[in-house]
Amino acid sequence: MRPRSLDPGEPEQIGDYRLSGVLGEGGQGVVYLGQAASGVHVAIKVLHARAAVDAKSRQRFMREADTARRVAPFCTARVLDVGTFDGRPYVVSERIPGVSLAEAVATDGPRTGSGLQRLAVATLTALAAIHRAGVVHRDFKPSNVILGPEGPVVIDFGIARALDHATTGTGLVGTPAYIAPEQFAGQPPGTASDMFSWACTMVFAATGRLAFPAETLPALLHAISTADPDLSGVPDELRPPLAACLDKDPGARPTAAGLLRHLTGHDAPDTGRPAETWADTSPVADVSPPVTARPALDTVGETRSDAVPPTVPVEQDIVRGGVPGPVRRNRSVSRRWILGLGTGLAGLAATVILVLQFTSRESPPVDGTPLYSDDFSEQGNWDGYTFNPDSQGDDRVTRGYEIDRGVYSIHADAADPSGPALSPVPAKEPSSPSAVERNVLIGATAEVREGSTGPGSFGLLCRWDENTPNGYVFLLGLDGVARVVRNAQGTRLDVGPRAQVDPASAGRKVRLQAACRQVGARTRLTLWIDGTQTIDVTDDRTLPDSPQSQVGLIAQVPDAGSGDITVSFDDFTVHRTG
Repeated sequence: MRPRSLDPGEPEQIGDYRLSGVLGEGGQGVVYLGQAASGVHVAIKVLHARAAVDAKSRQRFMREADTARRVAPFCTARVLDVGTFDGRPYVVSERIPGVSLAEAVATDGPRTGSGLQRLAVATLTALAAIHRAGVVHRDFKPSNVILGPEGPVVIDFGIARALDHATTGTGLVGTPAYIAPEQFAGQPPGTASDMFSWACTMVFAATGRLAFPAETLPALLHAISTADPDLSGVPDELRPPLAACLDKDPGARPTAAGLLRHLTGHDAPDTGRPAETWADTSPVADVSPPVTARPALDTVGETRSDAVPPTVPVEQDIVRGGVPGPVRRNRSVSRRWILGLGTGLAGLAATVILVLQFTSRESPPVDGTPLYSDDFSEQGNWDGYTFNPDSQGDDRVTRGYEIDRGVYSIHADAADPSGPALSPVPAKEPSSPSAVERNVLIGATAEVREGSTGPGSFGLLCRWDENTPNGYVFLLGLDGVARVVRNAQGTRLDVGPRAQVDPASAGRKVRLQAACRQVGARTRLTLWIDGTQTIDVTDDRTLPDSPQSQVGLIAQVPDAGSGDITVSFDDFTVHRTG
């Protein structure tokens, strides 16, 4: 992930390290890209000033460094230094470049073949080392696996706990689709909980889907607690060990060390039970030796801290009507988890860690005040001039008007992967703070042009501040995947689950409508496709307040890789809405 530049007022030096950018920011602190006097690049995590005044927050922050030091050096981003800057503690660790497994699957698709096998063994090696150090990770998921140049790296000890650390409070910890069922019954997470989360992560890596598909958060938790996992699409050799790790009974799951021995061809996994009760299928094929896996301390490419995202993250692709895989249902413990589910759901309503709003489907609001409309029949104040993507140099215009067709078109390719175009209304520079439009309904008719190929997508923007850049992006991919993305200072993460709709084939017009609405301190984001509500989520980590809140259009392809997309837009509208 590329760091953003430092904003005015941000430090340029911390201790002996010169800062050159911001790698990410979470609820606990900011992670800066720094450089030591030796020239080595490092990641420097600094506790937020608002949290530094609280003694417990400082202790929790510094516990990350202690936790990371307990894990074997070969599988952690080494803690290089600790200190205090302007009254705020900081931790310096190795910088691990690379994209997360969640991003890689979203961009390039599921892992396959020997690559999937190496990923499984490498991450399991890391998890075994974490457990040997007496640590429970508690938030193992695709966005916490960085595909670094030396192999997969398991990161984010922000909510990890030592096994001898007393657990207080009743809040659930983790990300919904990767939480083990015993936690819903009030049990504290242990190493077996990490194994459940690891298996869910491997199912996502192999298929791009959740192990327990569902359309709502309550349905998701119920599926985790009572249903068989959907292992369709998982290679045959990985199904038995993943099914064992996804057993409802934590005592029946393999240990990380035992399963690692099994995957590398040494012996049967250590499940805490006789081997013959673990699986009745053929043994797993041998895999390649593990690539070095190193659990890292909230490092590059990672915007997380000890605060778990309040919405289901990028990797939680909701699949409708999935067919359960051929695995054994453990019925002996199902009733226990059903009884515990009520307690878990009650606690869930009280914790900010797992807030995700799913509402009944509604039609786009029609009673808002019209603010702007454009049928692109004449050239106005949008970005660009006459659309001309085939020219070279300064003559190339990848977003602009096609007056003869009465459309505004955007082209994206490897040379220009993202093409946001901003509407003149709402204005970039509002007349007063009260004139900033926060609650809007945007609409446009989009048509994908012939020749568009690869993993491209297109859609609408709201609350956009191009100087940062911050804003929300409502996207529909050429593969029919719809999603809402939170772009915060260049860091792009999905807000809530994705949805699968009919692919937007070339020549077919699609009506997109998106609403951004403030609900207290949160932002409700709703996407309609051809009048049907497709996504409706609430972002609890709403964007920073800004005097700029523009809306617009976008077409894009991944920053790295193939893709070529051209989309023409027509009948653009903006309404004020509550």
